Amino acid sequence: MIKRILFISTFSLVATILSIQTCYSKETVGYNNSFQIDNRFKLLTDTVPPAEVMDVIKKVIFSLNTFNIESVANLYTPNAVIADDEPPYSWNGPTAGIQWINAVEKVCKENDLTKLKGTIEAINVCQHTSDNIYIVVPVSYEGKLPGRSQFLAEGAFTFVLRMENGKWLIKNQTWIPKKGM
Repeated sequence: MIKRILFISTFSLVATILSIQTCYSKETVGYNNSFQIDNRFKLLTDTVPPAEVMDVIKKVIFSLNTFNIESVANLYTPNAVIADDEPPYSWNGPTAGIQWINAVEKVCKENDLTKLKGTIEAINVCQHTSDNIYIVVPVSYEGKLPGRSQFLAEGAFTFVLRMENGKWLIKNQTWIPKKGM
């Protein structure tokens, strides 16, 4: 009985390895290290985000450095949704970015937080197709509180972007504080 179990386990392992080797090509496609399958399908893998996507994301993250609503005015889809840990916690529609910046600026003013500056850290998760992208962007925000106290907020934004009319637009943006991860 033990010999049969070992034989079946070994056979299954060998069959799995052989099937994986026949499905995946050893060469990679482009810069994003995705595997090519039968020259017709591409697997989603963690990858380096396209430059035009990072341009959109940088505008959003760095918009809080100056509370520049013009920089995000045309970056969101008509049905966009933003979630953050600032009241009222959710904004939607094509002006979601403007509403979000205004809410964060209000909280900063209420708490006398100045010199807010965002920093993007190494991105390890970015999956995409030709017209959709899911990306997790680790971010740190630093600033000054009254009495020279240092403010630090660490976390990550998750974004879903869609290609609409030849332009990457944000469909979803969610802030997750590090303490919540």
